[in-house]
Amino acid sequence: MSVLNLSDVKKTDIELVGGKGANLGELLSHGFPIPPGFIIVSAAYQEIFDSLDVRQELAGVNELPPREQEEIAQRIRQEFQSVVVPQSLQEKIQAAHDEIQALQDKPVIYAVRSSATAEDSANASFAGQHDTYYYVNNDSLLRMVKKCWGSLWTDAAMSYRSSQGIEHTSVRMAVVIQEMIQSDISGVTFTANPLTGDKDEIVSESTWGMGAAIVDGRVSPDRFITRRGDMSLSHRSIADKKFMVPARLEQPDSPRLVEVPLELRQKESLTPDQLATVTAWAIKAENHFGSPQDIEWSFHNNNFYMLQSRPITAMGAKEEDTSIEGQYVLFKAMAENFTGPLYPLTADLFIRSLPMMEMINGRVYLNMKYLKPLFPFKISDQQIANLAYLSNDRTVELKIAWSKLPKFLLILIVNYLISEVLYRRISNLPDDFMDIYRKRVDDVVADPAISANEVLTRLIAGTRFFEPAGNMAILVNIISASRYPLFMGILTVLLRRWLPDLRQDAESMLCSGAEGVLSIDMGRKIWQLAKIARTNEKVSNIIRDESPDKVLSKLVELSEATEFVSGLEEFKKIHGHRTLREFELQSVRWDEDPSTVIGMIRNYLLVDSNPDANPDAMEEKFKENRLTLEKEVKLALDTLPFEKALHWRWHLIDYLRNKTRYFVKQRENSRFYHILSFYGVRKKILQMEDKLIAAGALKCKDDIFYLKWEELHKLDAGEYSWIDVEDIIRERRIEQIRLTKLVPPRTIGVDTDVSHDDTQVDDQEIDMLPGQGASPGVYVGTARVILDPAVDAEIKPGEILVAPYTDPAWTPLFLIAHAAVVEVGSYLSHAGTIAREYGMPCVVDVEDCTSRIKTGDRIRVNGTLGRVEFTQVEEPP
Repeated sequence: MSVLNLSDVKKTDIELVGGKGANLGELLSHGFPIPPGFIIVSAAYQEIFDSLDVRQELAGVNELPPREQEEIAQRIRQEFQSVVVPQSLQEKIQAAHDEIQALQDKPVIYAVRSSATAEDSANASFAGQHDTYYYVNNDSLLRMVKKCWGSLWTDAAMSYRSSQGIEHTSVRMAVVIQEMIQSDISGVTFTANPLTGDKDEIVSESTWGMGAAIVDGRVSPDRFITRRGDMSLSHRSIADKKFMVPARLEQPDSPRLVEVPLELRQKESLTPDQLATVTAWAIKAENHFGSPQDIEWSFHNNNFYMLQSRPITAMGAKEEDTSIEGQYVLFKAMAENFTGPLYPLTADLFIRSLPMMEMINGRVYLNMKYLKPLFPFKISDQQIANLAYLSNDRTVELKIAWSKLPKFLLILIVNYLISEVLYRRISNLPDDFMDIYRKRVDDVVADPAISANEVLTRLIAGTRFFEPAGNMAILVNIISASRYPLFMGILTVLLRRWLPDLRQDAESMLCSGAEGVLSIDMGRKIWQLAKIARTNEKVSNIIRDESPDKVLSKLVELSEATEFVSGLEEFKKIHGHRTLREFELQSVRWDEDPSTVIGMIRNYLLVDSNPDANPDAMEEKFKENRLTLEKEVKLALDTLPFEKALHWRWHLIDYLRNKTRYFVKQRENSRFYHILSFYGVRKKILQMEDKLIAAGALKCKDDIFYLKWEELHKLDAGEYSWIDVEDIIRERRIEQIRLTKLVPPRTIGVDTDVSHDDTQVDDQEIDMLPGQGASPGVYVGTARVILDPAVDAEIKPGEILVAPYTDPAWTPLFLIAHAAVVEVGSYLSHAGTIAREYGMPCVVDVEDCTSRIKTGDRIRVNGTLGRVEFTQVEEPP
């Protein structure tokens, strides 16, 4: 029998129907919800393969050079495509189809799936190595069957067999043909955690549409971890699901990968009830097969279907890369801006312009061999690592190590001679002195002789020391980042010495109010756009009611929206190079897609009726509080000797706070400008992408970011073609998703023990999360967890922003929030800087706060002590 009904197959039939087919038949016969279908047995493949007469050509194929192996594999695949399927087999396939079609009231659409006799075993899964085809109708069934047979001879499948020691001709291919479930939601479930090996954790990943988007790494899925004992949810992370494989095609040539509607991108793809259903069936499959299982499944109209179950072939944490030698500490200045790994192209280009750095698993690390000479003290490597990570290490006692002092002094003198010249040049410049940098970026981008690889070098590493200071955005940033904590530190020491009873947030409040900070001005301009929209009911209704990604196309057709649209265009001219995760070259800029900005405007419109939602009023109120504090400080200082007559203490404090304000502004503004250089690189890359897609050397948008520069250069030069990079891109997509699930170690090659303030928690508190205080003060309110303002910017006045990280694109949310809690950050981070500017408490470095705190939780943010407390006690803010 060359064609079998799926219900007639058992798990012992692997040689007949392959691993996938055997498992599906076994599950169907035991009541699992498997879609109906039939299988073309492996003997049919063998008959065709024997007729091709290629066994002699395959003798010793593993010893041939890779290019010759690829040529042989390609010829075999072409032979399968041109072969004529025996008439008897065609008739049996048609009869099996007719049997399924008779039960349907509309034409059946199939999923055609490869099922090799060596796959889905406990030792080798062959996951993703053989082909699956969706949207297959009866007319194209035979063609897709032949494609599945040929997929046994892809480069990836041959390489995998070689690595597993499996003889090529010993494997045969059956083909599973099932009714395609038009999935609303798809996913995978592991009945043991494949990353850690923990058998008490059941890991489910889900996304919208068909499951192919997860399998081939096109999308980062939502992730849920369920504890086996009590079935409680121990971890939940909702991803930004940008793409999906649609359940239906409008036309046969419609794209197989489409964008997810904006309102669904960061919405949970699984309800609690659906997750419980998935988990229950996964456990049943594990119990049936007697080992941890990797399950593929889907929902259609809320009905659950199991699409596959196979043993988990690799379990446990990936072994540490022993090739990494030396000691490294995570570069927190980068990590606090976004927590995910950099894409391969970004990482490759980025590291070329960063001295003292190393790129490890997509994250930027500082090499400690360059840091140690900067610490002329008797401290351990562990303490240096803690300080380099900007942690609150209270164990450090700064005792001079005299043997280290000469080298340190030499470094200090050289650094002083270099930086002091630049410091003097930038110490008192107008707000717009860096505007010339924009023209420099435009000139570099417009020059066809300059490649994407050279843009960062020209704009950052290639800066000439004696050219205008406005062209040195990165150096201005470095100088400012070191100076403003120095001035603020001196100010703090003097204030606490002269006025020890002064309020805890006095220094932050006195130093706030800097004018000309571009990231703060960006938030104000978004607010001004909301005010313009509010003046016209049609405009405001479109912004409120439509999805942000559709708003602009509707507004440009509306005559009443002219003022708003022109205002938005002006905003983009200034701030269009900004975005979330703006150091990542793959991140779409606001100039390309302003949906994020429109979402923030929409939020301002939604909360407009609340008086606390007016940033103008909030800034004015904070300004009044600052002026009141100034008077209190002056009066208190007047009680000290000689102050009333000379006011020398106040003049010194005023000088120090103005210097602090100035360098806060320059630090923020210099970043604003040097991010322009990243947009310049992105523009060059997108030009290459368009050219390569048009030539067929790349197939999909964003695939370019999975290549490294040398590979991209060869592709552009014609030395590589699509066949050379297809597997590289696919493997790196999957690896990128794996890396996003891993928490990067703070250090490599050295242990750290980051200690937080462990003060006691009172009885009224349910729990306490330690962190670092980045802006002093205490506020009690309702938490609002926001993972990505691009798809979720709704925060109500008075709520507490809880975020995984922040960068300047988050600034508009600070205009409405009354406190902030951030997973990664430091006192010098953007979150701390902006929170101090607005006088709101902020705690950073709060581990897992976005999963441990839920929207609606009542929490107390203590920015003075650096802690977040769960509480149900109603307290005045």
